[in-house]
Amino acid sequence: MKKIIILIIVGLVLVAGSVATGYVLTRDKPKTADSGLSDAQEQEIDRIQKELDTLKENKDSNEAPAFINEPTTGGATPQPTPQSTPQPTPQPATPKKTVLADLGDFKIVYGATQSPQYTEMNRLIKGSGIFEETASFLNLLLILQKDFPITFKECGFVNAYYTLATKEIFICDELVENFAQNFVYFVSSEAELDKAVTDATFFILFHELGHGLIDIYDLTYSGKEEDVADQLSTLVLVNLGEDGAKAAITGANLFYITSSNIDAGSYPFWDEHSLNQQRYYNILCWVYGSDPQKYSNFVGVYGLPQERAVRCQREYENMSEFWDVAIEPFVKEEFK
Repeated sequence: MKKIIILIIVGLVLVAGSVATGYVLTRDKPKTADSGLSDAQEQEIDRIQKELDTLKENKDSNEAPAFINEPTTGGATPQPTPQSTPQPTPQPATPKKTVLADLGDFKIVYGATQSPQYTEMNRLIKGSGIFEETASFLNLLLILQKDFPITFKECGFVNAYYTLATKEIFICDELVENFAQNFVYFVSSEAELDKAVTDATFFILFHELGHGLIDIYDLTYSGKEEDVADQLSTLVLVNLGEDGAKAAITGANLFYITSSNIDAGSYPFWDEHSLNQQRYYNILCWVYGSDPQKYSNFVGVYGLPQERAVRCQREYENMSEFWDVAIEPFVKEEFK
């Protein structure tokens, strides 16, 4: 095939040269004395013309084109190389997207109580239905492989925690009572106290949910898990609107208030939790970072230093991106 291409190129060059000098290449053109071409040039033109005619005849008869006869030094006559039909390049198969089955639900559970005051408190919490609504929202949003209980119960100590063994959150009645004892000095009405206690409980609930999601979804994170859980709680509340942002600030205020109850000299610096004062400023920073213009009064009124404030928007964006990417595989399709 390469020789055929060379022949065609040579023929085109000769034709172009002939036209330029006033001559058209034809096989039977008579030789004249005044043609301006030497006998050798005339013979070469005749030879090329014969080769072109042979190519044309082979094409018209659907035969394979013949090779130009060239002097050889011996050996076998060159044979045309068979041409294979190009095969399409195989494309990698698009992997099928794995869709997780939703086999469980978040459920609000009320454990047994021995103290009448906790029995009454749990009755009031259940009657409000606010945490059941939260569970319903989470069930619409997230995929679970099994039920995830969130239990209010009398524990015998002040705490809230997530258990790896049973995959559930416990909110101790004693902790809710402790919220009321701490906020009572900073509010002016029973309604304000109820609101503060509810907001603080929501912050802690979503904090423990952060621990739970890290566990059940096997999420990879960097830093202290307690800080990451605080981040999720702040993110969820801020994205629930104005009331949610206020609940996040109430959670921050709780850490600020309770920090004075701890003797700095005996504080367990080895603990996985950040200092209460640090948690206060972290939450302020993240809420401020979600909308620096809207929460500009945090710098000054709430005591957020300008040195930290300039970094807060970037902090908020980074932690928001982390949780978006981490949770996305477990969010139901209609919410993605």
